[in-house]
Amino acid sequence: MNTSISTPSMPSFESNGKYYLVLFILWPFLAFIMAIINYSQKEARKVVYIFLIYYGLSFVIGEVGVDAERYAEGLRYTARMPLSDFFSIFSGLYTDGSVDIVEPLVTFIVSRFTTNHGVLFGVWAALFGFFYLRSINLIHDQYQKNPGWHAQIFMIFFIMIIPITAVSGVRMTIAAWIFFYGAYHAILQRKIWFLVLALSASMMHWSFITANAILLIYYFAGNRNILYVPLLVVSFIAPTLVSPVFQSMALMSGGEIENRYEGYSNEAYIEGIEESYEGASWFLDLSNNLIFYYLIAVLAIIQIFQRRHMQDKSDKNLFSFLLLFLAFVNFGLVIPTFGGRFQLVFYLFATLYVFRYFVKDSVNKLSIITWLGLFPMALYSAVIFRVGMESINVWLFSPVFGVPLLAPALSLGEMLFY
Repeated sequence: MNTSISTPSMPSFESNGKYYLVLFILWPFLAFIMAIINYSQKEARKVVYIFLIYYGLSFVIGEVGVDAERYAEGLRYTARMPLSDFFSIFSGLYTDGSVDIVEPLVTFIVSRFTTNHGVLFGVWAALFGFFYLRSINLIHDQYQKNPGWHAQIFMIFFIMIIPITAVSGVRMTIAAWIFFYGAYHAILQRKIWFLVLALSASMMHWSFITANAILLIYYFAGNRNILYVPLLVVSFIAPTLVSPVFQSMALMSGGEIENRYEGYSNEAYIEGIEESYEGASWFLDLSNNLIFYYLIAVLAIIQIFQRRHMQDKSDKNLFSFLLLFLAFVNFGLVIPTFGGRFQLVFYLFATLYVFRYFVKDSVNKLSIITWLGLFPMALYSAVIFRVGMESINVWLFSPVFGVPLLAPALSLGEMLFY
């Protein structure tokens, strides 16, 4: 999304409202690329958003057993339910098998019209894309004020941490972007209404109750680094120390949340997850570990050697929150599927902090940290893209709008690797 490159400007909707529309009909992917090039324009951002929905409508379920397949099956099952069961979505919330509200609600509404999973994922892509692009816009607008290649690299990596292809996970990934967008304003600008928005992420995925508990602690405790730093050190040395706290929170919640926590923390379940990790390709684990410890190292280096450049109130707020949230992630990692998902949220905030460092004027002394990060960021992005290929319809790149909606589904991953 580098708008510093000299390229012909696209006519705006105000001056020529049919330009993007005609181009999108003739070749949607080309319209998307042109919109990326001219992303600083408001109308170009609309085109990007529409293309994300187009991706959702053409979504390919490439593998058996993935989350996306379960959501598609859930749509078909829900379609057989009578309309009178609508209120059961709310009556059973957090008690008898349902711990979220948005996903079953949206699935129920879509099921009244179709059982086509493409329509369902088009809706998810619309919701995902709204918060995804709003979050991207926050840092892109900052980048526009002082563009540079260091900041640009971290902005691109930020975009790749949880990209649109991650919508196959629906609940967790959408919740992550809702939480980030709300928490960004609550932390950096102390806007309480956005704190409410961040809290609403728990309606998308129940586990964000814990992340929001950390956000609330920070919001009302403030920048207490004298407390957060020792807590962070302990989280590296004795990560199991606060496991009883998570258990107590689950017990107090009761119902299905308690059942979910017990399932996640069950020793047999954890061993099964660890075994599945061992069977995965080595670079999956490597990419995650490299970027995790790279970002931690960069945060430490900036604080030790260039703290004077990060003295804005917003920067101090963000760093303090990162200390507390990283401790939370470390304590949560004792439960792989619990702590691992919040590692991704940590990546978002940590990358934001590094980006804000490089987007400031006259900050070039630590350019070595960008060079050192090229491999971890490239490897992580490559792995994410490779996984995402399984849901990208190869016809999405073809000319003429509607082709991927009519042609037989074929994923990019299937075409290239099978």
